[in-house]
Amino acid sequence: MSEEDFSNELKVWALEHFGSMATNAVWRPESTGCRYRKLDDETLELEHRVDHPDSENHHERITGLFASVNINMVDSDVMVTSVALSAEESYRMEMQERQAIAASWTHDCGQPLANMPLSLGTPIFVGEREILLDDGETRSVEDWAVSVQCDNCDSPPVLMNPDDYNLLAGDGLFMRYKKNDDEWMVAMTREQMYATAEAGELGVLVGSVCPDTGEKVPPWMWGTYCKQVPNEVFVIASLGEEE
Repeated sequence: MSEEDFSNELKVWALEHFGSMATNAVWRPESTGCRYRKLDDETLELEHRVDHPDSENHHERITGLFASVNINMVDSDVMVTSVALSAEESYRMEMQERQAIAASWTHDCGQPLANMPLSLGTPIFVGEREILLDDGETRSVEDWAVSVQCDNCDSPPVLMNPDDYNLLAGDGLFMRYKKNDDEWMVAMTREQMYATAEAGELGVLVGSVCPDTGEKVPPWMWGTYCKQVPNEVFVIASLGEEE
C-alpha cells in the first residue's frame, strides 16, 4: 500500500500510539494475529504472527502505515505459529501469552508490577506535543500515563503506559478517571447502562473534558457514559490487593 493511501488521521493515530508506548512495550493489534514490540524511539519489531495470509497482509499494511510516519519495522526473526482452531481458542491463547508477559514486569525494587495497588492507579496528563504531518501541517497530540505508587518502596510513582496498565489491571480499572479527591468517573458497561435506565437514574456523558470540573479527560474515556464512584471503593479494593 502506498503512503498516500493512509489518511492524515490514521497517521496521527500511529504517531500517538507509538509515542505512548514505553520502550520494550508489547502491542497486539486486535484481530491481526500479530505481536509487536517497541525497540526504541524509531523502531517496531514484529515478534510473532500466525501462519495465515490475513495475518501477513495485516502486517504489510501496518508496516506501510508506520513507514509513512518514519518509524522502522524489523521483521527478520519472527516466530510463526499455526492458526488456532477457533476464535475462542485464539483469544484464550492470546490472553495467556499476554498475561505471562505482564507477569514478568517488575519495578526497580523487584516488586512485580501486577502486585502493586493497581486499583489506586490514576490517569495523569503528561503534556502535549506537536507532530508534523507529511503535508507540512502540524497537529497537537496528548500524552497520558497512569500513575501507580509502589507499596514496597519509597520511590516516586511508576508512570505506566496506559496500554500496559490496561493489561495488568483490566478494563474495570482502566475505564475510569479521578474527578477529584473524593470521586471517580467510571465508564458503565451496556448492562450497567440498562440497569441505570430501568431504575430511572442518570449517568454522566463524558467528552474530552470533565463536565463537572472542566479538567482534561484521558482519550480512552471520551464518549463514555459514566457513573460516579466514591474513592473509598478503590481504597478498600487496594487493601484487598495487599492481602
